[in-house]
Amino acid sequence: MASKRTSRRGRPNLDLKFAIIGGRLEDDNRRVYREMRRLCGGRILIFPTASSEPMEVGEETLAAFEMHGFKAEVAHVTEDNAPMTAHDAGLIEKVREFGSVYFTGGDQSKLLNALKPGGVETPLLQAIRDAHRNGGLLAGSSAGAAMMSDPMIVGGTSYEAMFYGLTDDPDEPGLLLGDGLGFFGHGLVDQHAIKRGRLARMIVAMSHAGVKRSFGVDENTAMIIDGKEGQVVGEYGVFFVDTRDATLEPEASRYENVRLSYVDDGDSFSLPGFVVQPSESKRHVRKREIAYRAPARSQRNAFGAYAIYDLIARLVLGDQKTYSSDALSVVDPRTNTMAITTVTRRKGVSRCLISTPGDGLRITALNLRVSLNLERVTRELVERREKRGVRTFGMDLNERSSIVLLGSSPIYAEPREQQEFISLIGQGPVGIFAAASSEARRTAREHVDFFRDHGVEAVDLGVTIDNVDYAEKDPDLLHRIEDMKAIFLCGGNQIRLVETLLHRGEESAVLRAIAKAYAHGATIVAASGAVSALSRLMIAGGSSYEAMRYGVASDLGHQGLVIHEGIGLLAAGVADQNLISGRRLGRLIIACAEENEDFGIGVCDESAVIATKSGLELTAAGRHGFVLVDTRDSDTRNGQDGFVARHVRIRMFGPGDRVNLNTGHIDRLSSDRAAAESFDRMIADLLREGVDLERMEEHAAVPTARHAIRVRLKRDDPVTATLDLECSREEFDD
Repeated sequence: MASKRTSRRGRPNLDLKFAIIGGRLEDDNRRVYREMRRLCGGRILIFPTASSEPMEVGEETLAAFEMHGFKAEVAHVTEDNAPMTAHDAGLIEKVREFGSVYFTGGDQSKLLNALKPGGVETPLLQAIRDAHRNGGLLAGSSAGAAMMSDPMIVGGTSYEAMFYGLTDDPDEPGLLLGDGLGFFGHGLVDQHAIKRGRLARMIVAMSHAGVKRSFGVDENTAMIIDGKEGQVVGEYGVFFVDTRDATLEPEASRYENVRLSYVDDGDSFSLPGFVVQPSESKRHVRKREIAYRAPARSQRNAFGAYAIYDLIARLVLGDQKTYSSDALSVVDPRTNTMAITTVTRRKGVSRCLISTPGDGLRITALNLRVSLNLERVTRELVERREKRGVRTFGMDLNERSSIVLLGSSPIYAEPREQQEFISLIGQGPVGIFAAASSEARRTAREHVDFFRDHGVEAVDLGVTIDNVDYAEKDPDLLHRIEDMKAIFLCGGNQIRLVETLLHRGEESAVLRAIAKAYAHGATIVAASGAVSALSRLMIAGGSSYEAMRYGVASDLGHQGLVIHEGIGLLAAGVADQNLISGRRLGRLIIACAEENEDFGIGVCDESAVIATKSGLELTAAGRHGFVLVDTRDSDTRNGQDGFVARHVRIRMFGPGDRVNLNTGHIDRLSSDRAAAESFDRMIADLLREGVDLERMEEHAAVPTARHAIRVRLKRDDPVTATLDLECSREEFDD
């Protein structure tokens, strides 16, 4: 007999309990576990059915629940044994006994195949539905969240959804849709939504499925629902997407006027209308807190990790009079098209709030508008995109203009290398810019003394993050910067340097003066951490292992590769430094591949790169030289369970070697043997971060999700290699 709680088909039951978790639920996320314990009375049955390693994952999940005070057991139901277990009377009774269930991450298709094979519900699934209708909690993370809606997103990325549309072949690029289990009747559910850049795939899926609402839950975050009331709990928040007033033309890849809200940790909402009540700590942005008055110049990958969230945060902190809309884009060279995502804050309609707890800024953004469009790639479109990313302020560069990237500080180099560096600078005067240092005055004094000891005139420009407000109002100082023959950006914290020159998100007058000096023929020198800051996109933190294992992170407080907007004077690509001692080749590769950058320039310790011809001709100098990462011919996929980059070309350039990034022409002056020794060391460090796919295949071993980082490397010659990289990012691997 059906429960009295059963709703009519097609209309959601408003008395049900859910914990919909976006994946990577951390064991120490006490608040999410506390909410689940409240809703289930501390009793829950765990289904690791979606996992590729259900036994191990089941035991790990059980231990986590028991650590938080649950009485829990594991239901060992797999895709293979389901023909028996999904009909087992003892297990069905166990579901009734516990009353609440939890589904782990993995592959949501395994859940469908186990519980609803061929579209036919098993007795076990019926028992789970009865328990849920009778007041039990239905909880799931990652795949366990995705299967709750019907239809269900089975696979595909935002990139694939926009550029290739809908597909029914899992081996072909595109968006895969299928039947879900339909527990959650309020809209489509997606997971890892912000971390894996899934907004576009949500919108495309809604268009094809005819669904008007969707909920994109981020990692380590839960949407907790108790009947008609819900709340967001966790590390980040939830994207709520509403297409009822939108214009959706999937055949033309055009999606306009889509309503988007970002609902944060601590915010609550009511169902079925999804009326949001921001937390009491949220308030409007004060006038003195306005940080942005113009669109970002850095060209983040429109479908990259946290890219849309970061753009929304800019709009929340933006001045509506001058800055109410911004866009991100990404080019697919195979289809010669560009996908453009535009987010707009509408005056009198959108509601943007912040809070400033001790651990950083929190935002809530309601009723924004989003559009997604594909445009044919034209030279004008690409040039406009590239021009926006490089800060020359419309000025043509002098033939003498150059950028010198130093992998480490010259102060501590050997005398011969110091003299080589001085020869790159000339006779000055050199303006010392020590804003990256936590002890700017001492650092500037050391560098002034260093240059003077080598017969070069140098002067401390005296600009720091604390006084840049005054410095940019000093016309004498700005003129002095413009007249410098060289400007030396000292090493230190690259974030501090960027926040000085892009003060409160604005291009400061000091940055414009530096750019003017560069355009007039000055040499811009960046040492150590300042190297990263010169790129349009800056690598701000994270080890190679973290970058490969976890991808792009939101900030330095989380594991992963941290990407920020850079100064943007270097047009060649993403730059990194201390490649050898820092073992940073892996993170440089991930930065290029995930952010859709063609080139990565990795400057080795005690080495230099001289960038001329608008930064597109690179010459190696110093002890080791530099590594060039080239992703132009690579195939990258940020997929359901991990990240794949194939055919990434890596080249080592020793002292004296030169490459033109436009033409591809290479002049080799260094000894292959010397360059190969440095290259061998970096490659060996990279291989130590993971397992060798070639070796596994030789022994007929099958890599599993627990082989988190898998590498296949082909040496084309002593200083050139082609890399395949597979990085599993399922939350249970560690």
